Amino acid sequence: MNKKIIFASLILSIIGCGSETKKEEAEKTTVLPLVQTAVVQKKSFIHKISIQGNIESTQDIMLNSELSGMIKEVTISSGQRVKKGDALVIMDAAILSANIEELNSQLEFAQYMLEKQVELFNQNLGSEFDKKSAENQVKSLESKLKTLAIQKSKMIVIAPFDGKVDQVYAKKGQLASPQMPLMRLVNTENTEVVASVSEKHFQNIKKGTEIKVNFPNYNIESILTKASTIGSYIDPTNRTFTVRAKIANKVGLMPNMLAELEITDFKIDSGLVVPSASILKNAKSQDYLWVLKLDKKDTYKVQQIFIDKIMAYQGQALIEDHDKISEGSLIIEGGARGIARKDIVRIN
Repeated sequence: MNKKIIFASLILSIIGCGSETKKEEAEKTTVLPLVQTAVVQKKSFIHKISIQGNIESTQDIMLNSELSGMIKEVTISSGQRVKKGDALVIMDAAILSANIEELNSQLEFAQYMLEKQVELFNQNLGSEFDKKSAENQVKSLESKLKTLAIQKSKMIVIAPFDGKVDQVYAKKGQLASPQMPLMRLVNTENTEVVASVSEKHFQNIKKGTEIKVNFPNYNIESILTKASTIGSYIDPTNRTFTVRAKIANKVGLMPNMLAELEITDFKIDSGLVVPSASILKNAKSQDYLWVLKLDKKDTYKVQQIFIDKIMAYQGQALIEDHDKISEGSLIIEGGARGIARKDIVRIN
């Protein structure tokens, strides 16, 4: 009977101890909050801005005739590639040709008269005035012939650069004039991306700044380039300046294609970097971190450290150097709600 009583007492004692242990663990779990942590890193940090731009060709023009005239021949059609110097539109130059022939005849006679006046002058039979008049007549006619020759050359519209004829407006028999466009000529081999950037980024974007060009509307791989030109004028209507970057067109880019520019406006080789979610603000809008110090096994003391955030990008934040924070410092990234100074926490 006594043995049964002793055995029962031992069982109750063991059950009681187990219950107390579970109770302690439950209390520990309830009292100590669980947090997610991150480690402060010393590494490079970049910041980028994303801006919409478009593709432009450095050689994209509407061709016009310099003089008026009847179109005699259009030598090309839309979509055709041309070389620099190729004749594209030929206008009727019959009147100019006739004028040139007439002046050539007058020039021949004027040269003959000059020769005679020189002979008479050398024999002291002619006056210097007559000789100068004959010389002036020759020079005047030569000048008029040169002008007509230039005008006649303008009756043929030539390609000013290698390119592709996008669209032809000129038609045979039509009267061309300087105000009337004849065709659009585009060279898509030399292109650039152009974007308007807010003036607040003016100091951070310089010639040579890295730019990644994406094409969200097209199946075209991203292109890495650098800013080639930075505008020196702020548009008063939208407070922006212009950024241009040249692109070697090897993928069939066309003018006015939409592009998205990722511009690296800040870059540092080494700095303290933390997750953006780990930076909190107090009632005074001051930024701070919860830094953890080992207390006991599996428990940590919480220390509030105020910091200066320089900037954030894609979930990472760069902070200024701090004497209480260094590379490898353990900080709270998640679960910090309700935590106060000198609290004890556990890592989830």
